[in-house]
Amino acid sequence: MLKRIKQVISALTAEINEEDRTFIEAHLDEREQTLFWAMNLPDQRHALNVAYTAIGLAKQIVNVDEVMLIKASLLHDVGKVFGDVSTFDKIVTVMADRFAPTWSKQWAKLGKGNKLDNLRHAFYIYFHHAKRSEAKLQAIGLTELATLVSKHHKAPAGDDPLELILLRKADEKN
Repeated sequence: MLKRIKQVISALTAEINEEDRTFIEAHLDEREQTLFWAMNLPDQRHALNVAYTAIGLAKQIVNVDEVMLIKASLLHDVGKVFGDVSTFDKIVTVMADRFAPTWSKQWAKLGKGNKLDNLRHAFYIYFHHAKRSEAKLQAIGLTELATLVSKHHKAPAGDDPLELILLRKADEKN
């Protein structure tokens, strides 16, 4: 629960500074940056935090494709687009998933409209953002990265690439 409180505070106080902008420009090409900047500010901050954490984790391991790891960290949530979900609705979805996960998944529905529709849409985005991220990455020709990102919320498998394992760990810490 403490982690979730930290996430709420982080979302409400999110900022991107010049050092962050330089980092993004150094690691993402123009098409990738377009996807990154299409996310809302709290998700951008989260992605940066995941990338910085992943770099730290990777320093302890050999044979990590750091380019792939950084791109995956920065782009793993591009299925969450600015204006798609309010911060309040995002908080509700996270809490509902924590306390009523089966109901939350059943209640999710694509499509915005009135406040209730928007909340159901938030649940849909929460549960399907990895697939949406995959589609956006596929659309710009990043097949390997898309496949990796699509699995970041799936249960670990024995053949998971090291970059996916590190992405999951970094995402969990942030």
